[in-house]
Parts: sequence; structure tokens; C-alpha cells
Amino acid sequence: MPYAFDHLDLIQEAVSQSPFGLITDVDGTISRTAPTPEAAKVSPLCRRYLSSLSRHLALVAAISGRPANQVRDMLGINGMVYIGNHGLERWIEGHTEFPNSAQDYSRVIKSVVEELTPLLSIKGISLENKGVTATIHYRLCPDPQMAGREILNAVKALAQAKDLRIVKGRMAVNLLPPVDINKGTATLDLIQEYNLQGGICLGDDSTDIDAFRAIHTACCKSNFRGFAIGILSPETPEELVKEADFTLNRVSDVERFLKWMLENALQSS
Repeated sequence: MPYAFDHLDLIQEAVSQSPFGLITDVDGTISRTAPTPEAAKVSPLCRRYLSSLSRHLALVAAISGRPANQVRDMLGINGMVYIGNHGLERWIEGHTEFPNSAQDYSRVIKSVVEELTPLLSIKGISLENKGVTATIHYRLCPDPQMAGREILNAVKALAQAKDLRIVKGRMAVNLLPPVDINKGTATLDLIQEYNLQGGICLGDDSTDIDAFRAIHTACCKSNFRGFAIGILSPETPEELVKEADFTLNRVSDVERFLKWMLENALQSS
């Protein structure tokens, strides 16, 4: 897969479009992988560059699997748009909004998480109820492969979970409501809302694939010029690499890339 820094001339074609937007995932993209969700911190350099970019670009957005208010707290940049729970939530003027179709599943998610508490007997597993979604983490398990299988078997055995979408992530299993909302639909909504003519999407995990495909869909259906950039690590899903136009290596490369974007934005202003 082409390395982004070897093709900045092509990427520049998207960045030079106006209005232009930058959409980024959080964990594993602008935040280094941590043992637990609570331990993760956004790279100070990424935060600095994103803050500056938000003052020069039409849109700078973070789309994460975390709750939207948590993403807002992690970044703390007033000029950014925050979308959480894989596209199901949006932080707007101090509160979180999400569609009724997803809100209806909060009780189902709560029930499923309660039924899955026996999984906590496996060392290293943790359950995270995020309101309209849930995530079972197993990064700290001595045998992650075994833990992943146990989690999937336990979820599939629950009658309450039969309608939920099960999406595997990096050392995690996500439980999502069966609604047609994801990082891809959120990306397309932002492109339309901000009338973007160019865009870059950064991501590292399986749930970012929908956002990558949305960038490609926008390119095919309009004059939009954009690229999907995958952030590589030993845990990067092969399918995400296939969907990416270019790649970067870890968060340190993202820091350099955001710096390059900011320098371009300053030159254009």
C-alpha cells in the first residue's frame, strides 16, 4: 500500500480543494494504543495541530467509537465536530444528540451487558456500556485469541443480542444497534452538511472501513476529491489496508502528517 509521504503531490490535490475537511478516528490514530480506554491520551502534537487546523479548514471532525462527550473531553478543541459511538452520537452545544432509532436500544444494550458479566471471570476482560452501544475489551487477557472466541460465543448465545450488530475491533468486540448508521453515514452527512469539495479521512480499525468507503463513494458521485489514509500497526485489519488509498505508520506519522497539512493551510491562507 502506498506510503502517504511518498505521494504528497496527489494528496495535495485533495487538500487544495475548498471547502476542505479533515475527519479522523481517535484511538490508534491520534491517540496511542493504551492498555485500557481510560488510559488513552490524545497525542499533544496531534491536539495542537488539530486545534490550529480547525481555525483554517471548513471542517475538522473526530468520529470515534467512544461516546461523543468523552471524545470532546479527550480533545477539548472548541472548533471541532465530535461524533461518537460509531456515528450514532453527535456533541452539539454542550450536549449529546442521537437518533431515536438508536436510543430505543439502550435498554437492550444494558441488559446484554448485565448478562455478559460472567465474562469478567476471564482475566483481562472488561465490559463497557456506552449507552446505545457496548464494547467488550480483551487486550489485557493472557490469551487474547481464546478470550475473543469466548466473547463471541457468549454474545451469540444471548437471545437479547440476536438483533445487535457484532463488529470486531482491535482487541475488542463492539455491540451496535441494527440501524443503518455508522462512521460511513456520518462521514457522508458531514461532506454534505459542509458542502465539502475535498477531504481526508484517517483511521486504523475495522469500524473505520465504512468511513473509508464513504470517502470513495463521495469521489464517485460528485466532484469531491478525497483520500482514505490507514494508520498501520501490528493489529491493523487487512480489510482496512485494502480500503485505504495511502498509509501512515503509527501515531508519530500522523503527527508529522498533520503538521504538513497545517503548513499547507497556512500557505493557502
